[in-house]
Amino acid sequence: MIKKNILTQGKKAKADEAARAGRLDEAHVLFKSVCRTDASDVEAWVKLALVEKRLGRLQESETCARRALVINPRLGFCHYALGVALHSQGRLSEAIAAYRTAVDLQPDFADTFYLLGSALDETGQRAEAISWYRKALALRPDFPEALGELGAILVGMGEVEQGAALLSHALALQPGNAIILSNMSNALRLQGKTTEALAGYRHALRLAPDSVDVIAGLAGLLESNEGGLAEATQLIERAMKLVPLDPATNLVAARLARREQRLQDAVDLLEKVRSQPLRPDIECDVELVLGQLYDQLDDAERAFPLIVSGKAKKATLSPLREVGRHRYLARVSRMSELATPALAGCGMRGAEAGHSGCPDPAFLIGFPRSGTTLLEQMLANHPAIDAMEEKGAVAAMVDAFLADAGDDAALERLSEEEITRLRQIYFDEAGRYVDATSRALLLDKLPLNIIYVPLIWRVFPNAKFILAIRHPCDTSLSCLMQNFAANDAMDSFFSLSDTVRTYAAVMGAWQKYAKLLPLDSHRIRYEDLIDDMEREVRRLLVFLGVGWDDAVLEYRSRASQRAAINTPSYHQVVQPIYQHARYRWKRYERQFGQDLGILAPFIRYFGYADI
Repeated sequence: MIKKNILTQGKKAKADEAARAGRLDEAHVLFKSVCRTDASDVEAWVKLALVEKRLGRLQESETCARRALVINPRLGFCHYALGVALHSQGRLSEAIAAYRTAVDLQPDFADTFYLLGSALDETGQRAEAISWYRKALALRPDFPEALGELGAILVGMGEVEQGAALLSHALALQPGNAIILSNMSNALRLQGKTTEALAGYRHALRLAPDSVDVIAGLAGLLESNEGGLAEATQLIERAMKLVPLDPATNLVAARLARREQRLQDAVDLLEKVRSQPLRPDIECDVELVLGQLYDQLDDAERAFPLIVSGKAKKATLSPLREVGRHRYLARVSRMSELATPALAGCGMRGAEAGHSGCPDPAFLIGFPRSGTTLLEQMLANHPAIDAMEEKGAVAAMVDAFLADAGDDAALERLSEEEITRLRQIYFDEAGRYVDATSRALLLDKLPLNIIYVPLIWRVFPNAKFILAIRHPCDTSLSCLMQNFAANDAMDSFFSLSDTVRTYAAVMGAWQKYAKLLPLDSHRIRYEDLIDDMEREVRRLLVFLGVGWDDAVLEYRSRASQRAAINTPSYHQVVQPIYQHARYRWKRYERQFGQDLGILAPFIRYFGYADI
């Protein structure tokens, strides 16, 4: 027995060394020899199971793990090995059960915590997955895979800064990990750092030229840029040859087909993908794009259930969605309370105080999906206008104000020095994206800055407000149909009812502001804009105090040259104006039900009662 133990220990040591060095066939032979010599060596069976998995022999891996369990069912590593084998076969519920048992028996092994989190994430149980990733990192803070997976999840949930920090830590530990680099590139994309994101994806592709995940990520970013369509198409063709039914690849292929108005081809691609089991995060994306495509094909009966189902699945992947929605509505209410009759007399008309004598900006506001991206693209082409698209300058100013605000009269009590400080904060942040010292008119486009109008007006009393309007039903329906990046406001758009109620809260606040405050505002309706673009834009330019320039009608050429347009309407901006989405809500009138009553006052207020 002593001789046998000496022999097997020596073989196991050599097998371990071979496995670490990647010489898997050698490790396999040695571990298998140990198991033949001593069939009761549970360690050898566990390690053989893990080597079999790495060799892609998944059924053999499961068999070895189960053999180890027969020998010692109370050993956590045996359940861990079984979980790995089952996980690799896609048998996620069984793998989760095995991992849970392994955790109970061996609560100090970070790998099990990590893999349990991974399996839970794959089944859509994101909140619990996050918990297990955090537990893995508590045991091993420099665990690159756990850092990378947790970072990617947080980015997908809208916690982009926090997720990017974790991904950056993971990359420092494993700079050659293409998947972590690809996920970091996605975070950069969401931060608006398109150039850095492209560079990151290209580096990841050099590291892993056959990774369809990396290829799909790069192609997806290129697809959002008119100038990148040819390269995106080439990449997708390459990925389709590698894995024809890869869901992420087919999603990008469908979006490319949609750009070319090959709508039925796009539908066929996604219907084929739906025939296989999908991860919940991919499934919701597929259903949302497919629903949008059926809508474009005027098939409302197929479109609406897909949209509802996709949004419901996406909601389950946002564990804090209810917290975020209520937090946003509370912010709307808080800002609305600041608009008091006393506030109206506090404006400092003619004030030019502030950062380098910069004139007050113009703010393009409204509810999402009301044509603000189209307007911004047109106005940005004017030589006297410097456009800033969806950046956080107002948010920085709001955060600074709220940090010191006490009661509802805090806005009224702002001193000239405090207003100057808030202007400085705004222009410092804006200066990261535009030349804040330019004499050109700064156009700040972010639709939901509409809720901050009282503060904006108090700090910028000469500001001009462009209110983009679209039929309330069309706006609400379009918000439901979009796959927005996660944040507190967008957490309000997971159902039609929530969307309608958020619209009522936001636009109700605007009605109050417009009634109480002497705002310099101009209303432009999306439907009027697409009916007679030149007429409406001429009126708008008169309001802004800049002369006519033909360049505003050439916005599509500018949009096609941009690195990326980071809004859901990116693919529509470069298309000719079309009427398909005009009063689209009528095809879905039955689905609105009682929500129509909530929107009725706004339909009348904005002049749509006769539609």
